[in-house]
Amino acid sequence: MRNLLPGLIANTEQGLADRHVCLRRYGPGRLVLEGYDRPGLFYIQHGRMELLITTADGNERCMRILSESDLFGLECLYAELPDPGYQVRAITYSSVVHVDLELLDRWLATVPEFRHRLAARIAADIARLEQEREKTMAFSVAERLVCYLRCGETCAHLSPAPPEPAGPLPMAILARRIGCSPAYLSRAVRKLAQQGVVQRVNHLPRIDRMENFSPCPCSVVPEGGELRHALHRSA
Repeated sequence: MRNLLPGLIANTEQGLADRHVCLRRYGPGRLVLEGYDRPGLFYIQHGRMELLITTADGNERCMRILSESDLFGLECLYAELPDPGYQVRAITYSSVVHVDLELLDRWLATVPEFRHRLAARIAADIARLEQEREKTMAFSVAERLVCYLRCGETCAHLSPAPPEPAGPLPMAILARRIGCSPAYLSRAVRKLAQQGVVQRVNHLPRIDRMENFSPCPCSVVPEGGELRHALHRSA
């Protein structure tokens, strides 16, 4: 979608685009879905955001860090529009394009490439959510942290080379992304730093030598086993 969606917008007749496409900018901490009275698809043109749900115990859990070219709002394609059940909040200064459902329906009917690539994106998102569920259930906080620092948003255990790392996340946001409290994450980072698995840079955890974790650590953990490189379930 990185080039396809901007291209579709650019090739849309100006009057039509003025009615059905809008661009909004958000500062850090701003919520994105507030103020929209029409369903539609959101496309991040620039910036980083967190997609949040509220857990049964009332805490926020970040299900995904969104960045340039990512989409959200796909629930608008359902015949009966459900409550999305999530919110999106800006981490950095961000720009977001909103395309309303009427124009989306036109593209789906007339642009086969858009239809096929959107279906592939939906399938990938479903697979990612299932992977997220499995990791949350199977791995300790320390294991999820190492995997996230190595792989980011897309677990790359099938790829021989680590992906390019994104900018570090503040500890509070990283804790929401990993699925734990900030205090629990701080304790896990301290233990991993003592083991030499992670390093602290400006008080934030990172892995200096990504090649030591190729393939992804979570891909080599047998059922009931341990991560490599002296990473234990002590956190």
